[in-house]
This record gives sequence, C-alpha cells and structure tokens, in this order.
Amino acid sequence: MRLQFSHFYLTLGLLLMVPKTSVAQEIWSLGACIDYAKEHNLDIQKGRNGLLLAEVDEQQSELAFLPSLNLNGGYYWNFGLTIDPISNTRQPGSRQTLGTTASSNWVLLNGGRNLYQLQQARMNSMASLYQLQELSNNVFLNIASAYLQILVNEQLLEVAKGQLDASTQSLKRTEILFENGALSKDNYLQSVAQVSSDEGNVTSAQNSVVLSKLMLYQMLQLEVDFESFAIVKPEVNLTASAMKGYHSDGLVEDAVAKQPGVKLADANVERAKYGVKLAQSGRYPSLSFSAQLNSNYVQGLPYFTEYISLTTYTLIENPLTGSIEQVPSTINVPNTASKETYTITNQLQDNWNQFLGVGVQIPLFNAGQTHSAVQRAKIQLENAELDAVQTEVNVRQTMERAYLDAKGALALYEASQAAAEASKLALDNAQLNFDTGVISAFDLSLSKNQYLAAKSREIQSKFDYLFKVKVLEFYLFNQITL
Repeated sequence: MRLQFSHFYLTLGLLLMVPKTSVAQEIWSLGACIDYAKEHNLDIQKGRNGLLLAEVDEQQSELAFLPSLNLNGGYYWNFGLTIDPISNTRQPGSRQTLGTTASSNWVLLNGGRNLYQLQQARMNSMASLYQLQELSNNVFLNIASAYLQILVNEQLLEVAKGQLDASTQSLKRTEILFENGALSKDNYLQSVAQVSSDEGNVTSAQNSVVLSKLMLYQMLQLEVDFESFAIVKPEVNLTASAMKGYHSDGLVEDAVAKQPGVKLADANVERAKYGVKLAQSGRYPSLSFSAQLNSNYVQGLPYFTEYISLTTYTLIENPLTGSIEQVPSTINVPNTASKETYTITNQLQDNWNQFLGVGVQIPLFNAGQTHSAVQRAKIQLENAELDAVQTEVNVRQTMERAYLDAKGALALYEASQAAAEASKLALDNAQLNFDTGVISAFDLSLSKNQYLAAKSREIQSKFDYLFKVKVLEFYLFNQITL
C-alpha cells in the first residue's frame, strides 16, 4: 500500500510541474503527434538549422568562382616637420591626406580547388539532409512507442476495472451467503481483501496511464493543458499477414538503400573523395588576375600656373685651346606670384593610377604539408568507405532483427491469447465452484489473479507485436500508421 501511495504522489508531483495554458479538449492521433513533432521538436529544429548552415556554405562555395572587389579609403593627419616643395627644406606644420583604392582579384586556375570545395559543400548539404531525416525517424519511432504504451496501459486499466467489478459482484454474493450462514467468515474476509487488492490494482493502472500520457505530452512539448490531453484509440487488427512479403525480391535491398543512415554514409564517402582531390590541388600552380585603381589628395599641395625662363652660364675649359668659355643654358623656374593650391577634385583627377597584372604561383616546397594533407585525406576516405560498408551491414542486420522480433512477438502474442482464454475459462469455473461452495474465496482469488496476469501478458504481447510490426513497416516503407 505504501508503494501505491508513493506512486500516486510521484504522479501528482509530475502533474504539478506541467504548465497549464489551455482547457480545450483535443484528441491526438499518432499522425497528428508526428506532424506536430516535425514542426516543434527542438532536436528536429536544430537539425533543420544545421541543414540551413550547410546550404549557406554551399552558396558561399558557388560565389568563390567570382572575382573579389574591394574599396579602401583613408584620411590621415601628418604632424611635425615636412618637406616644403618650393624651398625643399624641412618646415614645421601639419598636412592632411586622402587616399582611395579600388582593387579586384580573380583566381583563374588553382588546380580545381574551388570546384572540389563546391562539390564538398554540396555533399555536406546532402549529409545534413540525411542527418535530419535520421534524427526525425528516431523521434517519430519514440513517439510511436510512447503512443502505443498509452494504449497498452489504458487496456490494462480496463482489465483492472473489469476485475474490480467482478470482485465487487462476488463480494455481494459472498456477503449474502455469509449472512445466511452458508459461508464462513474467513471466506467473507478473503472476498473483502480481494476487492481491496483489485482497487489498488485499478489505482496503479490509472497512475500508469497518467505517467505514459505525461511521457508523450512532454516528448511533444505541447502547449495545451495536460488534463485535456487525450489520444485517439484506433481499432487494431493484428494478423500474421503484416509480415508477408518481407523477403520478396528487391524489397529489402530497396529499403536498405533508402535508409537515411546509408545515404548519409554514402554522402560521406563522396565528400571524402573530393577531400582527396582538394588536398591534391595544392600540388598544382595557380593563376590569378589582379586590377587596381587608386588616387590621392594632399591638403595644401601647391602648384604654379606660370614659369619664368632664365639663362644661366657655365664656365667650361676648352680642351683644345685651353681657354675658359661660357656655355649658356635655359631653365624654367616657377613664378612665385602664380602660386596656387590644388583642390581635392583636381588632385583626385590628376593622380589616378591604374594597375593590371597576372600572377602565377608554383608550389615547390612547403615542408611536406601538401603531402601530409593528401595522405590524411586518403585515410579519411578509406575510413568513410569502411563506415559505409559497416552502416549498410548494421542497417541490414537491424531490419533482419526487426523481422525476427516481429515474428517472435507474433508467436508470443498467439500463445498469450490462448493462455488468457484458458485462464478465463478456469476463472469462470472457479467462480461457479465458489458460488456452490466447492472452493474457498482464497482459491477464487488465485484464479482471478492468474487470469489478470494472463490477460496483462496478452495485452502487453499484443502491443509489443504491433510496435515491432510498425517498426518493420517503417524500415520498409518509411511510414508509421495505426
């Protein structure tokens, strides 16, 4: 009894932690639960974000084929001694300069590096998609398991209630027989104890229903009131035909090839292959085209609009005559009266500078880094290929185990059905013998407990078989339905 009370208070405590946001009654089918999880499950949302990140990387790899374009600019202050352009002497002061540069670089050839990076990025996107599918499948299977557990517990509750009703009716008959002196007090008290025991079984079954609902409720992270949360109770028709065709030609092979885990492993192999090519591209030369356009402005930079021609004479000795002769020369000097200052517009226009170039880089030696990268990439490829083989083997073995599990669960379900039917006949006979005074209330309670245990095993085996069949169908057809 203490265990039952502790179970009750545990359930009550869990329910107190469940948020209450709505009172509307909503009946949830398994399909509705799965659809809701697709949009609201946090793990699935994070997996979806991982796919988006991979797609962003793929887009970036596509843009890597285009040239880069940069625009730089700066405004600078220079304080202290500067060179005066007129006197060519150092003069104290300050000067402000403005510079602008537009540059572009376009990689024309780099050993296919950009191409292999793009292919790798595409494989990463596919791998992220398969990871999301595999994650979603695991979430859906867990939801289906929790959903079926509610159905199991609800049927066990109905069995427990049926036993309580039968015990209550038996107690009424026992009470009449006891009052008329046709039954001993021990038998009467045993009947009372049986009713109390069955009431405890009902309470325990009710708690199991609540806890299983709470598990699914929390798994879905619903925003509805827990007290209004209920699931659809579908009609379940179980037959051995559910597994027919499992070994049909091509069905298993096709199912294995469609598994997200197998596709993920294959994508990792392709990604590793491009990784080898990417590492090998480091051995080849690269060719790039560069272009640059720049201009600048210096505050206060002077210039002259007029120049004066001056004749100067240089004394030179004539080597033939030995006489000293004056040799005239003309120079142009700025007219200081015409001094003006460059405007920013004029300077930027006059100071344009253009650059075009083609560069080649040939790798000769980099301390073995490229060689090491290639060797690592080849080892990673081999590991990816081994993982792909192992994944396919694991999936195939998992499907085979799922088939054998379902086959074994069917045999157990059929056996438990027969046991439950036999136990029910034994209980009916015991009830008749008790009513006629042939057996005691204790013997009757033993028959009831045996029937309850047999019926519980039947229900458990029924839904265990159902779940394993659904798992098998999920592997084969990628869907879960009831």
